Amino acid sequence: MIPPDQFADLIAQASDEQIAEGMTANRGLLLQEIFNRWPDQFRAEAARDVNALIEWRITRPEGGEDRWQLRLAGGACTVSQDPDDKEPDVTFTIGPVDFVKLIAGVESGPKLFVFGRMKIRGNLMLAARVQGFFRAPSPGASSS
Repeated sequence: MIPPDQFADLIAQASDEQIAEGMTANRGLLLQEIFNRWPDQFRAEAARDVNALIEWRITRPEGGEDRWQLRLAGGACTVSQDPDDKEPDVTFTIGPVDFVKLIAGVESGPKLFVFGRMKIRGNLMLAARVQGFFRAPSPGASSS
């Protein structure tokens, strides 16, 4: 797959319709790639005292959702798809286009939350800190 900053550039230049088409055609592959990279983007020093289970629910246009969990413990991050029914500390529910834009650094979590495009359930203080636990790609960084 492409480097995170290059991915961010592509998403920054794409329309919502183009992102939606890409997610329709390649949803499983894109989600797998995004979540598989999260442990590599994890900033252990920012979360060394955190022990939490974070769940992402990416909705499907036809109904239902894909569920992924990030376990932060002992200064490490692990990822699982279609997790067991253990109650997460925080759950983010978001549409596929907004999710890709958020992950690419093109859209902000607080904005998505305020405008109702991302729902958060559970520990809101933890939810506010999650972004800081990971290095974010920077749109425009790959062209410099």
